[in-house]
Amino acid sequence: MEESFDYVIVGSGSGGATLADALVANGQHSVLMLESGVDDRWIWTRIPAGVFYLLRSGRTISRFATEPEPRMNNRRIFWPRGHIVGGSTTVNGMIWVHGDPAEFDHWRDAYGLPGWGFDDLAPLFHQLETYAPGRAGTRGTKGPVTITEFAPHTPLMEAFLTACVQSGIPATADYNDGSYHGAGYLQFNTRRGWRQGTRETVLKRALASPRLEMRTGARAHRVTFEGRRATGLTYNHGGELRTVRANREVILCAGAIETPQILELSGIGQAERLKGHGIEVLHDLPGVGENAHDHLHTRLSYRCRDAVTLNQIMRNPLRKGLMATQFALAGDGLMSCSGQIAHALCRSSPEVAQADIKIQLHWLSSPDARDPKQLVLDDHPGVSIGTFPLRPKSRGAVHIRSADPGESPAMSANYLGHPDDVAVTLRAIRMARNIAAQPALQEFGVEEIRPGPAQISDEELLAFVRDSAQTSYHPVGTCRMGTDADAVVDAELRVHGVENLRIADASVFPTMCSANTNAPAMVVGLKAAAALLGS
Repeated sequence: MEESFDYVIVGSGSGGATLADALVANGQHSVLMLESGVDDRWIWTRIPAGVFYLLRSGRTISRFATEPEPRMNNRRIFWPRGHIVGGSTTVNGMIWVHGDPAEFDHWRDAYGLPGWGFDDLAPLFHQLETYAPGRAGTRGTKGPVTITEFAPHTPLMEAFLTACVQSGIPATADYNDGSYHGAGYLQFNTRRGWRQGTRETVLKRALASPRLEMRTGARAHRVTFEGRRATGLTYNHGGELRTVRANREVILCAGAIETPQILELSGIGQAERLKGHGIEVLHDLPGVGENAHDHLHTRLSYRCRDAVTLNQIMRNPLRKGLMATQFALAGDGLMSCSGQIAHALCRSSPEVAQADIKIQLHWLSSPDARDPKQLVLDDHPGVSIGTFPLRPKSRGAVHIRSADPGESPAMSANYLGHPDDVAVTLRAIRMARNIAAQPALQEFGVEEIRPGPAQISDEELLAFVRDSAQTSYHPVGTCRMGTDADAVVDAELRVHGVENLRIADASVFPTMCSANTNAPAMVVGLKAAAALLGS
């Protein structure tokens, strides 16, 4: 007998979990959530510093990689995604950023998306969060996700923020208060130091309701249709192919890699591509899988003195013990974050209207801090300053390789494919160097070791970027919203050309709205719920 639920949700990450929570809170609908990962309670999924172990292990992530990136020395860039209950919110860096108000307004105005301006979305960010220092109207204080600022502060951390101000970047007490500009300590979705992903927050609450059933180890294959109306989903569970019926709608929340894959396997995408893989075309929608983009992270390494960084801590059992004690007793310190401490959201030139680069302090230095298989730290006290353009213009794609649901799609961000990204990347590196040269940081003997002060020209710096830059783990945009022929979903997240099928994840972003994607993707889940429930 075929199972049926009112709603079938694919994916338990940022968008899917938030959507499920809102649907079951309504009290009128049954919901099935399919999650391809398992509910792994490995301790490192709870402790923020465990990100280093999560990325090196295949236990909780899908180890995707791009096609050879032509402007990155043909390197395949590691694109890990969470393969676990909570999706990537269970393995990410937990940095909580609402996003740029001007960019949300750009979505509304340039893409024909009523209801997606910042004034529309700000209450949803506030609904999600509890941020104790927040003020009414600018931050939430009663939401399910606890937000904390990094602590305790050390002299070198303070020196970084002072150096930002000395370089001309204003200080900000709260970059999430609607200003989206300035230098300050990072905020994390953590509580007493422990991770607060969707598994620990909205999904935990939702699963307390008998109206939600979550099925783990269940990989979605394709959406089923009667004509152009979505009726359910086929999926693999324990080696058995099953079908579930959705009485109302199917909502794909599998992320910017796997959501377009499911659409194409279901016959929705560019017709000639689907025919080439032997897939019957249900709806020719050429935008599926296009518009892929990501933040390209370039990290400069520095030697320093008079500070204890992770370089020393991870080599010294006593210091590691003290770090663990700090975490256990106070719920803060370096184990309560993934190595990032503070950042600056800033404009790379006076002519730029919005903040267009991020500059971030990392409490370690390494020959390759993003190596997917190992972490090798320098043998001296060191920090890094990471940079990336906030709104990249380069666009790649994510498309199936075959009709086999078990085969990973081909993916690319086409990094540095747009000349503006090259220019902003170079300006960001030079701004980071300018910060490092300020008196506040020079008091700590900060000295650049990668790429090194001898590398000055555009060509030399670009060679360093092409050889070393990595993902910031923010792929988005592959099923973007809009009203034009290349858009995949409309303002209510309905897939164009079919019925009863929506998408609620970061794949719908038309552009990068934020330095980090978790909080905006959770808001997408709330928007989907409002559309489904008519609120």
